[in-house]
Amino acid sequence: MASIEQRSSSRRRRQEARATVLRSALELAENSQFSDLTVDEIARAAGISRSAFYQHYRDKQDLLHAAVEEVAGDLYQMAELWWRGEGAAPAELVRNALTGVVSVWAEHASLLRVVVEVSGYGEDVRETWFGIVQRFIDATAEHLTSEQRRGLVPDQLDPAAVAEALVWGVERVCYVYVSRAGRSPEEVVEQLTTVWVAALYPGVVPAAELRAETKTESLRGVRAPEFDS
Repeated sequence: MASIEQRSSSRRRRQEARATVLRSALELAENSQFSDLTVDEIARAAGISRSAFYQHYRDKQDLLHAAVEEVAGDLYQMAELWWRGEGAAPAELVRNALTGVVSVWAEHASLLRVVVEVSGYGEDVRETWFGIVQRFIDATAEHLTSEQRRGLVPDQLDPAAVAEALVWGVERVCYVYVSRAGRSPEEVVEQLTTVWVAALYPGVVPAAELRAETKTESLRGVRAPEFDS
């Protein structure tokens, strides 16, 4: 029977192998359409056999599915800085959450670029990606309803419709300006924060709070991400 150390070592090797396969696929996708890549090309770039690839993934779409689900967990955790945040002004909570989301997107820009592009023509990847986005929409709509009960968000706003517009807006801005156009994360956060706060908290948040002079280092014990200079 395998020891705990042996199982841990085996799990670590498997994780490293999967990371190598993903990295190789994304590097190939920098110069070729992901749809044109073959499993043979990805396996060869990763230094493994075709049969070894299939020990980890059913196909290249499954590769994207597994990778983006992991990143989605990180994105969700950052969004909770607003959904679950307490003890700070609304503008600060929104900025903390968007800073975290944009930071994660920048860290995984290549993967998320490919996922968004493949979702335009690949049914399986589209179902996965749209499902992830919908989870963010649902959680955002739920939080907006709570904010309305507290008298912070205007009653005339439809939480579901507003959440849908704002969440897809973040997805588009991050795809265009973080994954492709090379705009700095700080610029993207500033743009998104101004729009979100102005749309959700008119008359509640002073105009001066729309542009924070300093970044909050922590919130409820969760350290806010810092961008590289």
